[in-house]
Amino acid sequence: CRSKKSLRSRAMASGDEWEVIKDQDAEEVPEAYYKIEENHLKPCTLQVNDKKLFFCLKPHESMPKDAKRCASNLSGRCNTCKSRMPIYAQLIGIDGKHMCFAEEIDDPNVRELRKMRDQIRSSNPADYQVVIIDEEFFKANPKAVGPFEHMHFVKEDVSATDLSERLKKLKNYLNGSFENRFQKLVDDPHSLKVIQDALPELVRPDHWRGVVSWAVDFVAKAEGKSWQELPLHKKFEVMIYAMLTGRISDAIHLDLQQASNLVDFMEGAENSSALCAMMDDRSNPETYQVSRVADRLRENRVASLCTVTLMWGLDGAPYKSDLDIHTWVNGVELYYGVRTVGKCKLDFDANASTIEKNPAENISLNQTGTFTFCVNNFNNRDAADVPFKVIVRKSGQEVAEHNAIWPKSRKKGDKMVVCTVTVTPQDLQETEVEMSEAEQKKLLAKEAEWARLFGEPKAYLACEAQVQFLKTVLTDPKAAVAKGAQQVFEQLLTAKPQAKKPSLAERCKLEKLEGFIEHVTSRKCRVEVLIRNFVPAYVTRLETTTDVLKNQLAVNVFHRKFELPMAPRSDEPGTARLDETWNLAPKAVVRGFVQVHQQWFMVLEKARLPKNQEAWPLAGGMYPTNLKAEVHHHRSKWTSFHALVTPEASDVSNPLVGSMLVGFPKFHFLLDGKEVTVSA
Repeated sequence: CRSKKSLRSRAMASGDEWEVIKDQDAEEVPEAYYKIEENHLKPCTLQVNDKKLFFCLKPHESMPKDAKRCASNLSGRCNTCKSRMPIYAQLIGIDGKHMCFAEEIDDPNVRELRKMRDQIRSSNPADYQVVIIDEEFFKANPKAVGPFEHMHFVKEDVSATDLSERLKKLKNYLNGSFENRFQKLVDDPHSLKVIQDALPELVRPDHWRGVVSWAVDFVAKAEGKSWQELPLHKKFEVMIYAMLTGRISDAIHLDLQQASNLVDFMEGAENSSALCAMMDDRSNPETYQVSRVADRLRENRVASLCTVTLMWGLDGAPYKSDLDIHTWVNGVELYYGVRTVGKCKLDFDANASTIEKNPAENISLNQTGTFTFCVNNFNNRDAADVPFKVIVRKSGQEVAEHNAIWPKSRKKGDKMVVCTVTVTPQDLQETEVEMSEAEQKKLLAKEAEWARLFGEPKAYLACEAQVQFLKTVLTDPKAAVAKGAQQVFEQLLTAKPQAKKPSLAERCKLEKLEGFIEHVTSRKCRVEVLIRNFVPAYVTRLETTTDVLKNQLAVNVFHRKFELPMAPRSDEPGTARLDETWNLAPKAVVRGFVQVHQQWFMVLEKARLPKNQEAWPLAGGMYPTNLKAEVHHHRSKWTSFHALVTPEASDVSNPLVGSMLVGFPKFHFLLDGKEVTVSA
């Protein structure tokens, strides 16, 4: 490769060795090379106060191998340029335009490079990574390598060092996993304004003021456009500005973590009074942590009156590490490897293989004695200091909270002693909580209201007759079975003329879930699924004394085996899968589909609720988001009934048991024996 000056020799690099080849003909390097050798950067620019950050976007997908052939032809077989050109060609900068090969050049290699990069261009932020234009960028892409110049960018402006370092720490927030949160905030600026206006009415406005101001500020960068209306580079400008503002702790963006609450308020609050109640409830330091522990114990059906709970990942702190709680019962270690010793047991473990956003572990102490509790960081996936809490309950009431930090430098296996817990016979007996007279009157009034409005909530397994059910019109099962040659020949002789081939529009319609369901429920066909590909779920019908619910139906999805079902989640795919305990063969027939809360539920033929309630603990479907605003203050008690009420399933014909079609980008079906992949 040569500089723009008339050099007649070039360098070939191999490892650390340079081979100089002299007397090359100047015509070997095409004239087009001199137009692309030097490039002026035109990156995207973000200004935060008086500082600027410059960046461009690079696809995760590389260009085809032919790109290096074109680059080799353009550069006279220069190894450095052959490596750089396919990368530079894909970089996207200001106004979403490519930063290289944009010149008017009539060259077949340039045209081919442009065509290849356009074929893999995407509008999905998850398909791109951010390249920061700073000193480090130019060190990695120098003008000269060895004694010769190569295709390069002219060094002009560079990003402010502090902005560059901050964004590098927070780069994981830009990998697509938080796009759903950004989208919901950007798409509803008016609701954010309602939340901001409600701050003066709150008991603890300062708890929310910072995150709300941050959200309003970065959402304004979208200039009133919805997320889908924003071009790719603008989406990144919004996300990066959000990362460069707000509160952070090392590699954790505290405001973006806390913003999940804002999304909940936007979706769950029916009016301003319900909004204030939700915001005050979540910010209450006296009840937040206690209710969180109680929720985890309730979810896992822990009945012990004496428990020790380990929690981490609180308020945006690192959560990916695999912390483990250990104690000793009569000299025998109780931990994830030995889950029961005497009458004590480890009720649930976290982050061993699947990372949870709110990890917790719990040990129940069901016998007297003195127990020393330690914590070990079995796998520090966060590569950072990990704060955690250990919360002790006796007689069903919280009695102590211990806060500690596992240092980044501390080695796995070097257990940290956190506390010692002594359990007496009295601790294993439930004690009444003392209340003031005013508190007693308030509780009695609340209980009287509950009895009048809710009564004794009940849950029943829902059936087809109670919903608008779209049934698949099944063909003979033999229709999907391969025929012999003689059968095919005889069928050809007697068969009526076949219908014409479906149009392109009809075939494309089958690629989307809505179109697929419309197709299979409007003609004869046989739809089957391999149950190992689907998350188990069932629908319950709820009954209360008065009309306090937004919807009588609740969908219960098993996101993880051995845990209570939850409401459907579109942001995180479940890991549980249907198995034979649901009365299903490995290949099951789809009976039909029903739309519940604007999402599709698939009903499987012969599917029934499992009898193994240890692996599949059944629940009623009492979710707080289903309560009307005027009874929102009963949400804690209502939620507790989810674990306490088992759905009545006897004498239910055609029950709604199968899988909720959410949480995955694609679903796989067998249509008349042929595999069909459908986008959600």
